[in-house]
Amino acid sequence: MPEEKIPVNSVVELSVDPNHTAAFVSFTCPENGGADITVDKIKKALADNNVTYGILEGDIEKAVGLKRYNENICAAKWTPPVDGVDGSVQYYFNKDKHIAPVEDERGIVDYKNLGLVNNIIAGTPIAEINLPTEGEPGMDITGRPVPQKTGTPAKFNVGAGTQLINNDTQIVATVNGNLIFKNNAFVVEEKIVINGDVDISSGNIDFIGDVVIKGNVFEGFRVASKQSITIMGLATGAEIIADGDVSVKGGLINSKVTSKSNVRTGFCENSVINAGGSVESPSFVGGEVFSSDKIIASGKGVMVGGKYTALSGVEASVIGSENYTKTIVTLGNNAVLSEEREKLEKENATMDEQVDQLGKILITLAEYSKKGKLTPEREQMQTDARRNRIRIQNQIRVNKKRIEEINVALELTQNLFVAVKRMIYPGVTLRINSSVLKVNAVENRVKAVVRNGDIVLVPL
Repeated sequence: MPEEKIPVNSVVELSVDPNHTAAFVSFTCPENGGADITVDKIKKALADNNVTYGILEGDIEKAVGLKRYNENICAAKWTPPVDGVDGSVQYYFNKDKHIAPVEDERGIVDYKNLGLVNNIIAGTPIAEINLPTEGEPGMDITGRPVPQKTGTPAKFNVGAGTQLINNDTQIVATVNGNLIFKNNAFVVEEKIVINGDVDISSGNIDFIGDVVIKGNVFEGFRVASKQSITIMGLATGAEIIADGDVSVKGGLINSKVTSKSNVRTGFCENSVINAGGSVESPSFVGGEVFSSDKIIASGKGVMVGGKYTALSGVEASVIGSENYTKTIVTLGNNAVLSEEREKLEKENATMDEQVDQLGKILITLAEYSKKGKLTPEREQMQTDARRNRIRIQNQIRVNKKRIEEINVALELTQNLFVAVKRMIYPGVTLRINSSVLKVNAVENRVKAVVRNGDIVLVPL
């Protein structure tokens, strides 16, 4: 009689990762008609081992259906935590300053622009702050939460002249100035100080705020500011431009100064000054000076050679020299207007001739047109001539209107005078409004005033 075989059921074996991040099952093949594996048997085995989360039911069902006996099958998997992202800072400007010639978008290198100044306007973004994120917790296969690592805030400093805005996500400039990076923070300086000279080592200076130069400004270099400029030394062959006051304590030599406010200098030699306010210096020698207020030769008070124009007054100790140096002093708005009128009248005379020439060209072309069709070149010439004549005639009308305005203004008189505390020499020409006086003798302590339309010198 054959031996009866005992049925052997399929057996589930379960292994759980020590960190409870995954569970694996395997099941044996049934024998002798024993019970086969089922999904419920596997689920029960998982539950008996406290595996309650992340069960991969689809994978289990597939493995059972395919009768994947004695294979290691992942039956449960955890959800790992999502760590937070650390905060970061994105700077819009380079923290490292390199002094080198600046190259423009066309590839042209300016060897006098070394990038020493980095102008910035209030409100300009300096950096973007990316805040850290919290992340999300995970869950292990037993259903216990797994904490995430939260992001760390970025480390940064907020320097002077800047501030955090937009819920601490942006650093912006709060003032106009020079943006620099120092002490691990961007700082906006409202005043820039050059401890030495403005020369090839510094390049040109073009700054939105106040500029202080402790040395000199040398030939061919330029200093510009939307505020004030103070130069402790000399400006030689330089150009100085400011919206505010200009002070050149050493003095000016062969330089050009343009200011919307006041100009003061230790001396002025063969230089050009155009000031919206007063101009003051102990000595003026040569050059050309214009002031919308007063020209004051203080201290020794010398004005020798050159051209001086002021709208409110001129004060000096000495005007001219023993050598009868040609010196022109123009005072009053009317005098300035007279010069403008003369210039406009000359322009109109030139333009009248141009209009006359264009008229002759048009007449000639009209004659050609009567004889037959004009060539394309002559048609273009005719069009250009008409266009230019209209443009020039319009400009003539504009100039005539301005001349009429000046004529009305010249009828007005102003109580203006030139004060000479010591001497005025021959060679000096005084012009007050529309009146002119050529000084032909040395005069001491006098004041030039207008009486009955003439300039006269009266005791000071």
